[in-house]
Amino acid sequence: MEIKQKIARWIPSHVSPRLVVFVYGVLDRLIYIKKSIRRENRINNEKVLNSDSSPYKSGYIENQSEWKDVKFGRSTMAFSGCEIMAVYNVLYDLKKESKAGLIGDLIEEFEKSGASLKGVIGSSPLAIRRHLLKHGVKCRIVWKEENIDPNCELAIATVYNDRKTLYSQIHTITFTKDENGFRPHNARSRSKYYPTLREAINGVGSDPKMICAILIDKNL
Repeated sequence: MEIKQKIARWIPSHVSPRLVVFVYGVLDRLIYIKKSIRRENRINNEKVLNSDSSPYKSGYIENQSEWKDVKFGRSTMAFSGCEIMAVYNVLYDLKKESKAGLIGDLIEEFEKSGASLKGVIGSSPLAIRRHLLKHGVKCRIVWKEENIDPNCELAIATVYNDRKTLYSQIHTITFTKDENGFRPHNARSRSKYYPTLREAINGVGSDPKMICAILIDKNL
C-alpha cells in the first residue's frame, strides 16, 4: 500500500477531530487570498449567479455539483463550497435574507477569512461558527455524537464520508427538522427523513464518521 493511502486510512481512525479542525483553522488563517483574486471571483460569480443558467435556485441549496462555474478562492463551489452552502442553508432556514446576492456575499466573506489552502480544501468548522456568529446566529460546537442536544432542531455537521479513508473526502451538511423529522441538505440522503439528528448524521456518506457538529439555537 502506498504511503499516501496509508496516511489517508490512518487519519480518520487516529487523528482527533479537534486536531483536524485545528489544522483546518490554521490553514484558513495563515494563507491569504489576494484582494485582486477576490475581486475577480466576485465579478465572475455575480455574472454566473445572475445569468439564465445560474445554479442558484430558490430554497435550500441542494445542487453543489452544478456550481462548477462559481469561484471560491483558487477552487470552485462545486468542489469545495459545501461549508459556505451549509451556512447559507442555515440563514435560509432562519428566514434571514436569502437570495443569489447573499451566497455571493458569503463566498467573499469566507475568502477574506475562512478559505483553507485558498479554498482548495474548503473551510474550517471554526470559520463556519465565526461567520454564523457574525450573522447573529447563536451556536456551539460539539465533538462527540453523545453530546448532541436531543432538542436541537437545526445543525451543521462536518463528517468523513467514509470513516475508513480520507480519499472519500470530508463533507459539511445542514440538518433541519420539521413534522417529518430531520432532513439533510446538499447530501445524497437529502430526500430522506430521520427520527433523530444523530441518525441523520450517520445517514450521509457510505460509512460516515462525525468530525464535529455545530448546534444552532433557533430561539434567537
